[in-house]
Amino acid sequence: MSSLLCWLKQPAFFISVSAVAFTALLSLSLSSLLSEDEAQATVSPEPPSPDPAPRPVAPAQSAPIPVGNTLGFAPIAGDPFAPWPEDGRETLLTFVQLSDTHVGRGKDHEAFASAIRVINRMDPQPTFVMITGDLTDSFTKAQIKLFKKLYNRIKATTYLVPGNHDVMFNTNASRISWWEREFPSFKTPYRVDVGPMALVGIDSQLWNARRKSRSADKIADQQWDEMERLVTAATDEGKRVFIFDHIPPMPTFYRQRIARSWKSDRMRDYLSLIKAQGVEADLSGHVHRDELYVEGKTLFLNAPPISEKYTRLASMRLFRVTPQGLTYRQIYLRRRGKHLSYQMDLHGVDEASYDRWVNGMDDASLAKVWQVRHAGERDVERWFPRIDKKRFRSYLLDPFDHQPQRGMNTRFSKLRLRRGSMASPE
Repeated sequence: MSSLLCWLKQPAFFISVSAVAFTALLSLSLSSLLSEDEAQATVSPEPPSPDPAPRPVAPAQSAPIPVGNTLGFAPIAGDPFAPWPEDGRETLLTFVQLSDTHVGRGKDHEAFASAIRVINRMDPQPTFVMITGDLTDSFTKAQIKLFKKLYNRIKATTYLVPGNHDVMFNTNASRISWWEREFPSFKTPYRVDVGPMALVGIDSQLWNARRKSRSADKIADQQWDEMERLVTAATDEGKRVFIFDHIPPMPTFYRQRIARSWKSDRMRDYLSLIKAQGVEADLSGHVHRDELYVEGKTLFLNAPPISEKYTRLASMRLFRVTPQGLTYRQIYLRRRGKHLSYQMDLHGVDEASYDRWVNGMDDASLAKVWQVRHAGERDVERWFPRIDKKRFRSYLLDPFDHQPQRGMNTRFSKLRLRRGSMASPE
């Protein structure tokens, strides 16, 4: 006992205990400073010390990933901003996609501000940020001013495209001109090259099935021709082409029914274009759901919103671009949504491997897809048992094949849920 007391009296012991206590106190203090919105953003707010030079990684072929094993929602249990794994692939760049900020609706501007704080604290910073439409809720002067005030805080280069809440569903020449006056740098369509990528921003509202304004028809044709020119030129130059828009081209499955999205002729023309030009991905928003489809070798990635409209939980996507493909992390910004964050590896994914993934799903796996699509929405799990699972699977395999001839797919008319029982994607 006397020897133990003598050891406790040593200065080294008190230094060690003091260090532990100080570290615990500092950790507690930092935790108390984090808002609920930033609970997952564990990036240090202070500039970190320079990292040592990265170790060279082995060539990609030395660490192959089987094509059939990459798809799936891999939960993110730890830091969603942790370094990407050393998997034999070089990280060429990273970027963030936000969608449907709806500034001006309730407190959605606060969710947008929270996302900006998280992005600005990322280390390393993303190469760029893209916001895929519905920047505001009704594009009033006050809402535009508030959006710009927040948008200008983003440190990374940021690209924008309009949504139906910016140029309206029944857009016309006047609304389009208003967008171009407020955001002249993002007059659609436009192309920006970032590393190996060619980003082509388009206003897909021009080809939406619900647009009926004749004054926009000429503009729609002109912008279509210009989009084709931009995409074809980028492909000829050997660029990896990414198109980003607001309204996705595929029909939409909601409230136990399928409704048209783009006009049928434009949808088919678009599919022909992306197939002929080898477009790598179409990134969109609008439906306030988390969706993934594959047509040929093109990924259709539909991002959930920042807006908490329809009781969704605010989230954003962090992409990693490698020479071989893409991986993304879906990161939920609210503490109560932390368990929903996941990683999706899209390397080597094509239509065949995607079809195998969907066809191999049992009811529990289909339910997982449904839960991810509607994360945060009330009654999601209660409604899943009532959907037609066979037709839902069929839709996942080829949504374009389910394009209704009119406003709604009649095969679902008897099965649709009572109007208002689930949220509309508008």
